[in-house]
Amino acid sequence: MVRLMRFLKPYWLIALLAPLFMLLEVWMDLLQPKLMASIVNDGIIGENLNHIVRTGGVMLLVALVGLIGGACCTICSTIASQHFGKDMRQELFRKIQSLSIQSVERVGTGSVITRLTGDIAQLQQVVLMTLRVFARNSFQIIGSVIMVYTISPRLSVILLIMIPMIAAVLVIVTRVSIPLFARIQASIDQVNTVMQENLSGIRVVKAFVRSGYEEKRFDGANGGLLRASLKSARVAALNMPIMSLILNFSIVAALWYGGVLSREGSLPVGDLAAFLTYVTQLLFSIMGLGNQLMLIARAKASADRINEMSDMQEPALEAVEAGLQQGGMQRSDARIERGRLEFRHVGFSYDGNMKNAVLRDIHFTAEPGETIGIVGINGAGKSTMASLIPRIYNVTEGSIHIDSHHIADIDPEELHSKVGMVLQQAMLFSGTIRDNIAYGKPDCTQAELEEAASAAHAHAFIMKLPDGYDTRVGQRGVNLSGGQKQRLSLARTLLLKPQIVILDDCTSAVDLNTDGRIRQSLRQIMGSSTCLIIGQRIASVAHADRILVMEHGRITAQGTHAELFERSNLYRQIALSQQEV
Repeated sequence: MVRLMRFLKPYWLIALLAPLFMLLEVWMDLLQPKLMASIVNDGIIGENLNHIVRTGGVMLLVALVGLIGGACCTICSTIASQHFGKDMRQELFRKIQSLSIQSVERVGTGSVITRLTGDIAQLQQVVLMTLRVFARNSFQIIGSVIMVYTISPRLSVILLIMIPMIAAVLVIVTRVSIPLFARIQASIDQVNTVMQENLSGIRVVKAFVRSGYEEKRFDGANGGLLRASLKSARVAALNMPIMSLILNFSIVAALWYGGVLSREGSLPVGDLAAFLTYVTQLLFSIMGLGNQLMLIARAKASADRINEMSDMQEPALEAVEAGLQQGGMQRSDARIERGRLEFRHVGFSYDGNMKNAVLRDIHFTAEPGETIGIVGINGAGKSTMASLIPRIYNVTEGSIHIDSHHIADIDPEELHSKVGMVLQQAMLFSGTIRDNIAYGKPDCTQAELEEAASAAHAHAFIMKLPDGYDTRVGQRGVNLSGGQKQRLSLARTLLLKPQIVILDDCTSAVDLNTDGRIRQSLRQIMGSSTCLIIGQRIASVAHADRILVMEHGRITAQGTHAELFERSNLYRQIALSQQEV
């Protein structure tokens, strides 16, 4: 948790003011029992009404000052904790954006969301409570001990027995609670994962009438969270009864021993009443400190999870960096000028173990202006291979070069701005059609927007919509057809005019005539770009300068449509089967 306190550093002044204002409030609270003792000893017993009125006025003034101190502490601690949480969320989100999909998938989307929301909220709450409650309880304990000792050193011996007992209980409960809270956060991850999968695939759930099954899945995850929460609650529940027992025992002991001292005449009645008040404040503050430690214990589990994500590295990237350093080279932040693409004996495995490789010895070159088609049966590794170019995944062995630069040398922003990828599953965001097409180039002109939309054969249907380019798009494009979403996704990439274009079966929901017109437009608008077209339909790749045929993660044949129809059995079978259809 100490590492994460760096997010509080920019707000150190206001964070420092919060406990200082709390110190003022506690100081005022500590004066009240002394003033009350003065009223009892000098006013009531001494029958001095003026002293009672005068001291009562002072007590009201002290209470007002304490109220102001408490209010200022609340304001300062809230500002500091809110900025702390905001900055932490921002940095963690930035870290998530820098990770490959492979790394995010390894953590799990549900877990990522929990860390970005629930875990940070836990830490934010700890900062808030530390600057207010923890500071108050700490100051109250120290101040009460001092005041108790000044009233009666003999009577304060009771505290020497009670405080170590309470401290021992706090240490034991806190140590037992930390792993239990870690299990709670993991259970929340599972609940979020099940919920996210259900909401994302709600149409499939409804279509296959699997609502009952999904309810059972959620019940299992929800039940796991319940069991983890109850287990931690049972441990936490021991804290309050034990503390109350020690508190009550201390008060009884103080009353008995204080009564003895009062009868001896060594302790005035007013001082005894003040002593009991301070003891009660002291022990309640210790109990509050115990609850605060429980909160910190839970926050520690959250802090560990956030630090784990912040420390995540890309294994494949680390290997590349090590290789560059061993060769005496440094990252050059190379620029992409032409778009010449080269795969050099690339292999890839999702778990990093080449025994489970999905790609093996992928070796080919694509020149600027060349169109490369990629075909193969489902599961051949076509989309995975394409995902390695923009480093959605990192290669496990071999290397990929663009314009003779290793892709690890190329700045990620440069790489992503010069490599455009259009996926089969079109992803649109809430907003307008204009926002979605201009997503990668927000400052584009209307003419550029329409040129890209026209090239993707989307302009015509956009203009038929009620508000044209300002038509609102529902979440994930729910109010558009599959073909319309694919064309908008294609227009979004064409607007950038990247040096390398990857079309991953992005016209599968488009009819053949429209598909043909889109290909003609692509040749005009992206004529100088390197183009990779992954297609299930032979018609989508037949025009390519060269076609790669993939089987079981390898390139088994390459050539033109006519050459492959003669030489490749797989290619011919795919082509003939589609002709029959």
